Amino acid sequence: MNLSIFTLTTRGLEAVAAQELAALPGTTITGQAYRRVQATIQAASPALTELRTVDDAYIQLAHWETVGHTRAMLVEFEDRAAALTPAVEQAIEAINTLRPLRARPTFSVTASFVGKRNYNTDEIKSAIAAGVESQNPWHYTADDREADLNVRVFIEHEVALVGLRIGTRPLHERAWKVAERPGALKPSVAAALCQLAEVEPGQHLIDPCCGGGTLLIEAAVSGAAARGGDLDPDAVEVARANGTAAGYPITVEAWDSRHLPLPDASIDRVLSNLPWGKQIAVDATLTHFYAETCREIERILKPGGVVALLTSQPELLCFERLKTNQTIEISLYGQTPTISLFTAR
Repeated sequence: MNLSIFTLTTRGLEAVAAQELAALPGTTITGQAYRRVQATIQAASPALTELRTVDDAYIQLAHWETVGHTRAMLVEFEDRAAALTPAVEQAIEAINTLRPLRARPTFSVTASFVGKRNYNTDEIKSAIAAGVESQNPWHYTADDREADLNVRVFIEHEVALVGLRIGTRPLHERAWKVAERPGALKPSVAAALCQLAEVEPGQHLIDPCCGGGTLLIEAAVSGAAARGGDLDPDAVEVARANGTAAGYPITVEAWDSRHLPLPDASIDRVLSNLPWGKQIAVDATLTHFYAETCREIERILKPGGVVALLTSQPELLCFERLKTNQTIEISLYGQTPTISLFTAR
């Protein structure tokens, strides 16, 4: 019997997530909208817990309409959650094939909404939790890290999707991320950059401003020979620590992206989350920094190579011989940076 599922992703990357999801055997995409992709799949598969470009994946429990904005909706949330039991039982049966669950599991609730409300997310969580507990031998915990299961409520204006997380933890939380630094890229966004740039096994790839190494590790997962560096010694140490935890052979060096120690036309792919100015300070003005970094990227790129850069100031990207193939605005850290893809003219 087919399962209805949905994934949540970064705004702007829905098409990328749909492409990855559609590649799974027995999967049919049924819908794509703001921050989400819906699909049917023939059976629960471990591959669902290995999706890289999505933030999380859920078995769909319900599609609620007429979701009101007044406080009277909180009682309705509790009643609707109590009525989820048949769908919950089917979802639990599917999840049990992937990871055995206790007879009395703990569960958390995650809620978000688009559109004005006279109630907040904490009140939604409390109402949903009360409804679920009234019909199931589950114990609610407010701490998602302690929960065996997560009930997700995604409300867009008057419609809500309700699901049960397939994995134990959100998919964008990588186990290898043992060290953090300001401006670190979300792994699911890094994986999306790799997919957009068509990173493949055997390619030589660099990240000239590697920060915590997220892009390098996601590229290495794709089979690329990943090498990167950063002007900040702390970033180099963080990237090396994450690379070691990931168990992938990435090379991280202390360098200046404006003077890369690499031969001309030697690199297949250049991917980077460039300094935005608001997140990471650089010694030169951003205009000069970007211009000099772009010259180096153009110098080292092989004919037919691809460049994928994330920045909130795409107007500062300047290349003489590369053309823009695609630009995608996304939402990240409360800002709207742009992914820009370039190839040789």
